[in-house]
Amino acid sequence: MSADTNRSKMDLQSLFDNLAEAVEHASPDDLLAEAKAAGQDTERIAAEVKNTLLDAVRNFEQRKLHAARHAYRKRSTELSCKRSALPDGASERRKMLIDAAATNQRVARVTAKFRDLRELSDEDVRSALEDLMDLGAFDETAEPHDDGNK
Repeated sequence: MSADTNRSKMDLQSLFDNLAEAVEHASPDDLLAEAKAAGQDTERIAAEVKNTLLDAVRNFEQRKLHAARHAYRKRSTELSCKRSALPDGASERRKMLIDAAATNQRVARVTAKFRDLRELSDEDVRSALEDLMDLGAFDETAEPHDDGNK
């Protein structure tokens, strides 16, 4: 039975190969006439082929856009997870900001240069911590970066 199945597959493949070759060598006018004679709606077929090709081109041209959207969604999810790691209490958040400014010169320059951190509202402290998290100031894996600004 296996030999019959293989023979049938080979016959079918040969048929498709011959059909493809016949279509390849036929003139467009002959193909159009045959399709119309068979009752095919050639305008609809042409529109479907055109739309398929346009979709393929559009998807190819937008591949970087799709990749950027995916990266944006991933980064947004990561940031929201980090933000949820903020301490619950206002005093703990204020201590976190003061400690970060005391131990990291870059954080101090960005956040605390002209401010008294003890006078900031809780909303300002929360906002500053979220901004610093977005910038990666609390990432353990982030390497210190010397941007030349002191």
